[in-house]
Amino acid sequence: MESAEQILFVYGSLRPALARGEPARLIAGLDHLGRASVPGRLYDLGEYPGLVAGSGLVHGDILVVPARRLALLDDYEECRGSRPLFRRVRLTATQEDGSTCRAWVYRYARPVTGGRLILAGDYLAHLDRGRLGQP
Repeated sequence: MESAEQILFVYGSLRPALARGEPARLIAGLDHLGRASVPGRLYDLGEYPGLVAGSGLVHGDILVVPARRLALLDDYEECRGSRPLFRRVRLTATQEDGSTCRAWVYRYARPVTGGRLILAGDYLAHLDRGRLGQP
């Protein structure tokens, strides 16, 4: 049985700095534990980013989520069905102070063909560079 609260690592539309509309409602009131990173590679898939397994680091934020709210987040991330868009997996997240924790992460479940690798692994910084006209 899962405990009442879960740790969730977010790197895209669920990041507090990026959340608008439905994502903002889904994370409203959650405790934000700060920035962190997880192993993987991050791709810009057009409308959203996708984290896949691989060498490198993906940067994002750690949130504390009531276990009952995970089902709503799973629906938003399209984790169900025969061809899910994302799968929720547990990875080790490293916080800015060097401490680590196990966190749920939404890993992209489809091929990243046509996606653009975000070399720095930070979707927020990637979007900021795009707004400033930098590559």
